[in-house]
Amino acid sequence: VYSYRQGEHPRAGQIGVAVAKEHLGGNKKLPVVIFIHGGGWKKGDKDQLAWQCIRYAKAGYAAATVSYRLVQEAPFPACVQDVMQAVRYMKSLAPELPIDPDEIGLQGYSAGAHLALLVALAADSEAFHSGACPEYDSTVKCVFAISAPTDFVERREREGTLKMLKEEQNENLRFLESISPAYYVTAGQVPILMVHGTEDELVPRYHYEHFQWRCGQAGVDNFRLITHPGGGHMFFFKKRETYQPMMDEFFEEHLKVLRP
Repeated sequence: VYSYRQGEHPRAGQIGVAVAKEHLGGNKKLPVVIFIHGGGWKKGDKDQLAWQCIRYAKAGYAAATVSYRLVQEAPFPACVQDVMQAVRYMKSLAPELPIDPDEIGLQGYSAGAHLALLVALAADSEAFHSGACPEYDSTVKCVFAISAPTDFVERREREGTLKMLKEEQNENLRFLESISPAYYVTAGQVPILMVHGTEDELVPRYHYEHFQWRCGQAGVDNFRLITHPGGGHMFFFKKRETYQPMMDEFFEEHLKVLRP
């Protein structure tokens, strides 16, 4: 696992990369999966997903895990800017590491799934551009989203003040829309596989229902939703033997995987 750090804020510049030894120094370019941790935008870091990176490196990918500024360190949309910057930074490493900058997929859980969706659907939005690595874009090929928050407009209406946002952000409808992946759905979006428990109390079902409805309205043909009956917010990890293979198959389908 290789660790890189860039940027003025330590967490904003942390990224860990795993590549199998046999691919180092070779001419083959590997597809990339970037893993984005959850934690309600207020806790967690890249190290908790190092095991996923190593697992994917063994399967023929270059894998990365990123940290981003938490809300107590910097308000929204700093976390979005950091993940979008991480995508560009990964592309900048292509000259020195065996990675294919055109074959990048994102995987995220909970808050990380929200960030993965927003980065993929709003790639290179000026509002989310940190200014770093401007010679590269933030586009990706696909997203696997676990227990993803997608609609902060509805969440604000149902729950009242959202604690991870500043007071003025809570009162700004356009801002709430700007950080809601559901508001970026278009017919030409990248393939997305969303998995969610039907009894998730932290991220209720309206999040995936609204996203699915908007995909239907837009004529999206590459979105797939899989719900786990009775599943709570942690269902993916409790049923990993079922859902991990789904994730593996999804990335194999949408990224050009080189077998080790």
